[in-house]
Parts: sequence; C-alpha cells; structure tokens
Amino acid sequence: MIGKTINLRTAVLTWTVFIATFFWTSTMRLLLKPEISSWRIFNFCGKGAVGEFWLLPLIALLVLFTLYLESRGRLRRLYHFLIISWHTLLTGLAIYGSFRTNSEVTFGAWGISLSLIWLIIPFAFFSVLTLLLVRQEIKGIVPVPIYEWSKINWSMLAGAVLILPLAYILFHLGTGFNLMVKLAIIITIIQWILLAESLGRPKPENQYKLTVNNSNV
Repeated sequence: MIGKTINLRTAVLTWTVFIATFFWTSTMRLLLKPEISSWRIFNFCGKGAVGEFWLLPLIALLVLFTLYLESRGRLRRLYHFLIISWHTLLTGLAIYGSFRTNSEVTFGAWGISLSLIWLIIPFAFFSVLTLLLVRQEIKGIVPVPIYEWSKINWSMLAGAVLILPLAYILFHLGTGFNLMVKLAIIITIIQWILLAESLGRPKPENQYKLTVNNSNV
C-alpha cells in the first residue's frame, strides 16, 4: 500500500511540476528577455512589464508554495484545497477553451501548437488521480510526508541560483528563438525542477519520512 501511494503521489506531483514549468520559464523570459516574452491565457496577456505581467510569477510561486506545503504534513486541508484547485482549474480551462475558436497552446520557442481539446484527457486524468490521493489521505489510510518547516534541500536551491547567470548570458547572447535562447530556456526548466525539488523534497528519497496520522489531515 505504501509503495502504491508513493507512486500515486509521485505521479501527481511530477505532473504538477511539469505543467507549472510553462509559468516559470515564461516568468524568466519576462525578466531576462522581455522582447520575446509575449504570452496570453484567454483574456489575460502581457509582454515584459506590460499587461498582467504579475500573473505568471504569482502562479509559479503558488505552485512552489503548494509543493512546499505538501511535504510538511501540516495544514493538510489548505494543501488539499490548493492541489485540487490547481488541477481542476486547468481541466476546466481546457474544456472551456476547447469550445472557443482557434484556442491553442503554443510554445513559440519550439514551434509547437496544440489544440486545447488534446489536453482535456490528461488534465482530467490527473485531476482524478489528485482527488484519489486526497481522498486516501483524508481517510487516514495512507502515509504523508513529514518534514520540518525549516528543512530545505540547500544544495538544489544553490544549484538553481548558480545557473541563473548562465541563463542570463544565453538570453542576452541570443536573438529571437535561436539556439542560444533555446539553451537559456532549457536552463530555466532545469532551474524550475531544482527549485521544486529543493522545497518539496528536502531529503533524499531513501530518507523519506512518512507517517499515517489522521490529525495531519
């Protein structure tokens, strides 16, 4: 049971980090390469410091906070609310967008465009997995991670900070979405993973501390 639960938790959290990558890399482009930072989410849009520029970093920070909260084993109701809201909101937006004309998810740096209708199934699937994981936690039949509030993986956090100058240099050497800019974006993806791991998993997996305790729910 513990192994299956850890796998379910890993699947939900990995998907959470994966989807939020867009918001972090877009945030870094806003800061480091504003001329190629145009973005739009339905009626919200921006470029550099123009428009709702605050939305992308706010979402990234909320996801980081959710990941941080998940591994502490406290304030479980708040964590459940945040993680369920995140996945159900994404699913709802994908469904809503699929009924709008020319609604697509576009990754300009990679020349990829997808109709929102293709995202409904994976978003809905992981929403169901999230609800299942939360239900198991609430019933008190599965373990939850317990780390102290002050525990952070400082080596990963340092790595995320140390590669920032490299991303800055590559962004400023590049133009448009050429190779230099693509490499800079890859650096920011690595940076996001390091940030998520540093806050969400302050210890190696073999030191994963678990408990089953209804009072934590």
